[in-house]
Amino acid sequence: MHPVCFKLGSFVIYWYGIFVAAGVFLGSLILQKNAARRGYSPAFVSRIIFWTTIWGIIGGRLLHVIVQLPYYYRHPFEILSIRNGGLAIEGAVIAAIIFLTVYSKIQRFNLTEILDITALSVPMGQAIGRVGCFLNGCCYGKPTDFFLGVRFPHLPDRVHPTQLYYSITYLLMFFAFRLMYNRRLKPGTVFVTYILGFGLIRYTIDMLRGDLFPTALGLYPTQIIGIALFITGTVWLLFILGKKTKS
Repeated sequence: MHPVCFKLGSFVIYWYGIFVAAGVFLGSLILQKNAARRGYSPAFVSRIIFWTTIWGIIGGRLLHVIVQLPYYYRHPFEILSIRNGGLAIEGAVIAAIIFLTVYSKIQRFNLTEILDITALSVPMGQAIGRVGCFLNGCCYGKPTDFFLGVRFPHLPDRVHPTQLYYSITYLLMFFAFRLMYNRRLKPGTVFVTYILGFGLIRYTIDMLRGDLFPTALGLYPTQIIGIALFITGTVWLLFILGKKTKS
């Protein structure tokens, strides 16, 4: 755990912010490259990236606060301190999808194609951002004797490095989606597969989280969202596969 990159007086740069910014930057480059191949202008893609990032941050922080409400109820002034706990990626994804859906109605672009292209870049950004979580010491796992267990200064026991588990699985998603996209599958397939994979990852890996509060159902709120995303993705994928291709 090394949260501080460097400090100059009261001015502090944190690794969490650096890795999240690096993830957004690299993901944006991948998005721009793939969108350009489809004929989208750099100006249009830049607007998509800017507003998707803004709404993603808002949605991600809002859901994080909701999930950790007992803590923020006691510390309300920390709600706007993003480095404290960071963002809930489910909230960022949901907010980004809502924005793109509304924006597609305004700008009249092909929403399905943009969602597929976006799904090619998001996992790489998530993989990099999770390294920032690891260095920040947030999103840690439950105590374990597993050989991959790590020790954080603020915790008494070795814990699962769930941040790195996320990072590895997102990297695998990134490379898998590249292969899928090159096979020219039905429009929307890559994006819906991302929703399925994302929901599955959150449900399974979150079982190992040690910093979340369970609900009355015995599941973490993020797991419930993961289940909802997985079900939504399954229904959506069946609809896409059953849809006849235009001749």
